[in-house]
Amino acid sequence: MNAAQELIFSIPLKRISGFLTDKICFRDAKAQTPHPGLALENENHGACRLLVWNKFLIKHEYKISKENGERFVDVTNDNNLIHRRGNIVPGAMTVSKIILPLEIVFSELEISSVNIKFTGSAYYGERTCNLFLWQFVSKDYIQIEVKTYQHDRAIATTIVLGRLKTASKQVKEIDEALVNKQCFARVQAFFETLEIGSDFYVCKDGYKDYTYPLAYIASLPSAEIVNQLSGQGGMINILRMDFGSYERIPITGDKGPEVKLARAKKRNTFNKIVTEVAEGLVTYYRGLAIVNPIAKFQDTTEPALDAVNKLINANTQEPGLITPT
Repeated sequence: MNAAQELIFSIPLKRISGFLTDKICFRDAKAQTPHPGLALENENHGACRLLVWNKFLIKHEYKISKENGERFVDVTNDNNLIHRRGNIVPGAMTVSKIILPLEIVFSELEISSVNIKFTGSAYYGERTCNLFLWQFVSKDYIQIEVKTYQHDRAIATTIVLGRLKTASKQVKEIDEALVNKQCFARVQAFFETLEIGSDFYVCKDGYKDYTYPLAYIASLPSAEIVNQLSGQGGMINILRMDFGSYERIPITGDKGPEVKLARAKKRNTFNKIVTEVAEGLVTYYRGLAIVNPIAKFQDTTEPALDAVNKLINANTQEPGLITPT
C-alpha cells in the first residue's frame, strides 16, 4: 500500500487520550482510494499508530466552561472583565486550543510561526470546532490552516507553519531538580483549565520535557496588552508569534517568561503592538498584535466599550444556530 509514496511520519494515537473531554478525529479525502493519506497500524499491547502519507484533516471539538475561563485568566493574569462578568471566552484560550493539539499529538512537529485572525467572539458553554487542514509544502515543511467555528459562526482563521524534527537533532534534557516548582505549577494549572493532561505534554519519548508550551507563551501577550493599556486597547484582531528556530524556554528561571510591548506608530483605526517574550536576559520569541482601539462588534454600530458593558450584563447565548459538519 502506498508503494509510490514515502511515509512522512507516524502518530501514537494514545496521545489523544490526554484531551480529557475533547473529541478529536481524523479525516482522509483519499481514504477509499488505492493511495490513502492515512493508515492505521496495530502495535503491541493493543495500541495503534496512525501512519501519515499525505495531507489530511483533523476535526477537534470542545467546550469551555465559564469556571475554566475564569481560572484561565487568573493563570495568565488577564484583567479583562468580559471574561469574568461576561460570557466571552478569552481569545488566548482559543489560541491555546489550536496550538496544544499540535504540541501534544504531533510532538515531532517544530512550530515556527502562528498567525491568527479573530473574526468573532466565542461564548462559554458552546460547542467549538477547530478544523485543521494539513498540507505538506515539502517532505519536511508543513503548513496547517485552521478554521475555528462556534455553530455556524467563524471565530478565527489561523495559519501555522512548521517542520518535522530531524532525527539527528539532540534534545537538551532539563534536570528535574532545576525546575522552578512554582512556575511549573502554573503551567500545570494552565493545562487543567483547558482540560488537558499536562503529563501528555511533559512525558516525551524517553525523557521529560520541562519547557514552557508554545501555547502557554502565545497566551501571554493578550493579557499583557490589556494590563498595560488599562483595558483600553480594544479588541485584538490579529496575533502573530514567530518562534523561529529558537529553543524552548526552560521552566528554570526565577520569574518565568516576561512579555515586553512596544507600540508602533499610532494610527486612527488600529494599533500595531510589537511583542517580545523573554526569560531573564534572553529574548526567545517575537511577534505582533493588531489591536483595534475603536473596535465594534459584528452587526452593531455601538462602540466597543458600550457593547462590552451590554455583554457583561446580558445573556450572550445564540440559540437556533446550526453546527457545521
